[in-house]
Amino acid sequence: MAFWHPVPHIDADALRRGLRAFQGDGVCSQVRDALLSGPLLVGYALLLGASNVGVGILSSLGPATQILQLPTVALIERWRVRKAICWWAACFARVAWLGVLFVPWVVPAGARTTALFALLLIAAALGTVSGAAWNPWIRDFLPEETRNRAFARRMAIATAIGAGLSLLAGLAVEQLGDQLRSPVAGYVVVLGCGAAAALLGLVFLARIPEPTMPPASHRPWTDIVREPLRHREFRGLVAFLATWTFATHLSTPFFTVYLLRRLELPMSVVIALAVLSQLTAALVLRAWGNLADRFSTLTVLRVSCAGFLLSIACWPMVGLAGAPWLVLTGLAFIHILAGLSSAGVNLASGTVAMELAPRGAAAGYLATNALISGTAAGVAPLLAGLSADWLETQRLSVTVAWTSTVNAGSGLALRPLDMHGIDFLFVATVLVGLYAIHRILGVTERAMAGRRVVLAALLEQMREQMPQPLRAVTTVPSVRDLVYFPFSMLSRVLPERRRSNAIGLGLHRRASDRPTSAPPQTP
Repeated sequence: MAFWHPVPHIDADALRRGLRAFQGDGVCSQVRDALLSGPLLVGYALLLGASNVGVGILSSLGPATQILQLPTVALIERWRVRKAICWWAACFARVAWLGVLFVPWVVPAGARTTALFALLLIAAALGTVSGAAWNPWIRDFLPEETRNRAFARRMAIATAIGAGLSLLAGLAVEQLGDQLRSPVAGYVVVLGCGAAAALLGLVFLARIPEPTMPPASHRPWTDIVREPLRHREFRGLVAFLATWTFATHLSTPFFTVYLLRRLELPMSVVIALAVLSQLTAALVLRAWGNLADRFSTLTVLRVSCAGFLLSIACWPMVGLAGAPWLVLTGLAFIHILAGLSSAGVNLASGTVAMELAPRGAAAGYLATNALISGTAAGVAPLLAGLSADWLETQRLSVTVAWTSTVNAGSGLALRPLDMHGIDFLFVATVLVGLYAIHRILGVTERAMAGRRVVLAALLEQMREQMPQPLRAVTTVPSVRDLVYFPFSMLSRVLPERRRSNAIGLGLHRRASDRPTSAPPQTP
């Protein structure tokens, strides 16, 4: 069909229509992710009988399918129709989600978890094929000079809409469960809405035009993968992303388990905290996108990663608070900080590989990155899940006591450190994440902006988006100093190096002499 054929030239009208469809697909994708993943999917799996190991397996299903990136790249090189491959794989993947809704009703109780994981594995495998074709397709479709802003706008709009629906979904799960007298039924209704949004997204996906790939000779898939690894800058970037992905996936799949089981919070509160983080991310995404275009994607990634690790480090501290309002206050602070920093991490990590991948040959580069990072993302939750049950039997406490040798029984005892169970996974995430930033992104180039400069620019961007009355009483220097304090503490752990770095040389740009469009050159 001519509709699926790539076009040699995309005019201004086609680009405008494609950008609108790009935004619409982002909204549907965010609704799908909000309702078919995260706390809702984990809660659904727990109701069907999943354990800590099951939660780890659930989080590793998607990354485990990244091996399919290789044959997908071979198909792209052979057929050269990325849009068709992406659309049909996405279609079958989203249809597979419909089977997840019938698991509680048609599968015996003892086999429900196995059936759920099998269906999710099929959906994840087809989703990997779709994503492997989507990345190089969209990389060539979006203009290079506005790519970061386009992604930031897509993520901001989608996150804001998805956050509101997530909050409603958290309330609906409990209300429908009570009305239908079955907690599982409430989850099925909400997950069904997510599956419907996923199918609707296919309409928008089909309306995005695909540029024609430049002519190239057919190569073995081993050469397609070997070429990115010969690229010194890209190889260093992949090493960082794999290490960072491994670090974050050690603990992030267990956030919901921690809130539901350790703190015994209702699902509505868990969803509300997730929505708070998403709304914070939506408010700052456009600011991060502007900063990425103003400074560099690597600079944004470097600063936002440090902030995200700071939010992870705060999780074990929440359990030390005794009063419920202190616990909720601490959780709200963590989720705001996580939303602020994860917005920059997700935006930068999603586009930094596109900047280094050559135009027309991005499929092999992006697939290699996804394969290696996906392997790390699959191994980490499996290790965490297998060790979580054993860690629940371990405890590490440090007590500081002040006693009197004169008055027996008088004194003061403090317990500044008391970790057990999942707390150790948070610590492991911080340690491995610090290593990743120190080895790859802890490098300061002469032309790369410092942390304080980036934070000040971020706060200025946020202030410009505020309503006028609030903007009038807000000064950037005062807020900057307040926000910069925790970052400066973390910066002492991450000293800025003085020597050169290949990735920084390939990505940084001075604000005054940035080229408008210059794809990176392979050596």
